[in-house]
Amino acid sequence: GPALVALALYFLSRDGAGPLGLNPRAAPRWYAAALAFYPLVAVIAVALGVAAGAARLTLDARYLAAFGAVFAVQLIKNPIEEFIFRGYGTRTAVALGLPGAATPHLLVGAVWALWHLPLYLVWTSAADLRLVSSLSRPLFLPLLLLGLMAASLVYGELRVRTGSIWPGVLLHSMANAIVTPLIVEGGLTFDGHADVLFSPVAASVVTTLLFAAAGVLLLRGRRTPAATSPPAPAARRETHRSIS
Repeated sequence: GPALVALALYFLSRDGAGPLGLNPRAAPRWYAAALAFYPLVAVIAVALGVAAGAARLTLDARYLAAFGAVFAVQLIKNPIEEFIFRGYGTRTAVALGLPGAATPHLLVGAVWALWHLPLYLVWTSAADLRLVSSLSRPLFLPLLLLGLMAASLVYGELRVRTGSIWPGVLLHSMANAIVTPLIVEGGLTFDGHADVLFSPVAASVVTTLLFAAAGVLLLRGRRTPAATSPPAPAARRETHRSIS
């Protein structure tokens, strides 16, 4: 699939764009931030919905069990997805030298968002979509695309700031593990179309704004050259086959 294509391009193209970020070495604070960020996003979004009288939250022991099961599965799936889009994608987009620190992340985010389209156009039934959003498919998908592009600022900058895909893997896994049981088990319900504003899914207004704000803060706080920057010409041959 895409992961094999990325590996083939990496080893055959000699693009000198830097490593793939498979080395898990990153400061513990980045892993802690990756684990804590989406719970914070979900708490803010749901709390605003409850405070507005538009959302109701009911949790029990079944939620914790479902969270653990989903999190374990996501830790198997998400390294592949993050390798494709942040491991190979981000380092390649950064090496293009496009203007603006956010531009490579938004470029990768657009591709990442479009990659999700078959999931919702082909493999998600109307009944399953109603679990995710009160909107029709034509209205939901543009919001999802915007939400994923906002999220790509955080995922991409985590990759740049740490040089590793693994904090992003934890963030991605935590996000899916929090949201999926809430949606499937019906522990979180909304009045009317209030989910468009307050849902913890990527397509909601609050979640999109929180990811965008966090991404901007990360971009403004960057003090060193991108960890995915291409190495100097003399070092390209030496680093070409490294996948760390």
